[in-house]
Amino acid sequence: MIEKIMELYKERTKKECYRIEIEEGITPSIMDDKIGGIPYLPAGEEYPLDKNNNPMILLIQINLGNIKLDNYPQEGILEIFIDKECTWPCDYKIRYYRNITEYRKNLTQIDSENYIYDKPLKIKLIKDIEHMPLSDYRFSDVMSEVIKEVAGVEINNYSEVEEFFNKNGYDMYDELYKINIFPGNISGYADFTQTDPRPIKDAEGKVECLVKIDSNLGHGIMIGDSGIIFSFISEEDIKSGNFNNAIVDWDCC
Repeated sequence: MIEKIMELYKERTKKECYRIEIEEGITPSIMDDKIGGIPYLPAGEEYPLDKNNNPMILLIQINLGNIKLDNYPQEGILEIFIDKECTWPCDYKIRYYRNITEYRKNLTQIDSENYIYDKPLKIKLIKDIEHMPLSDYRFSDVMSEVIKEVAGVEINNYSEVEEFFNKNGYDMYDELYKINIFPGNISGYADFTQTDPRPIKDAEGKVECLVKIDSNLGHGIMIGDSGIIFSFISEEDIKSGNFNNAIVDWDCC
């Protein structure tokens, strides 16, 4: 029965996304998809500054022309910048340049003062399917519906989901850790070392994960104490290319 529950859960929560992989040993160029490094900035565009007027660091740069996802623009450069101290709450800026033009060539690399990455990393984006993790605030509701449909049992909360698995001889955590949860993605699911902040921050409408970078993505990445940085956005803002409405946050152990 648990096998049927897990198969239906995977079917209900499957989500097309691009998983992020690091291309080891390759220094990224100005136009590459990358974590860190010197960003693409159109000629005449001001470099993003934090609230103290200090230059921010590039967290990630994505050429949307390299990905094909429903509702996403099919062109342009998307960038997320954060303050170099990686403060909490996160100080961030998001830039989206739909038209790629002549870019500034006089920029220097801004390095992190807290350990986020030790050098710029060229990344590869691979289309894949991801499923909802345990830490998503919607998990217990979705799993409860699946259990009721398959087993006819009424489940009311997260603890009762865990108890149901235990009574049937399975460990809920073991079963959920077997499904695809990537340490880095574009448009997959966010994941958390602590608690999903969306309900707390009145951001339930921003259900889409724009970007997730986990410290486990690769050697040389460390967000706080083995943490995860993530960006949320609404489906409507993706469709309109209004990425400035996304929010960026992070947590750690």
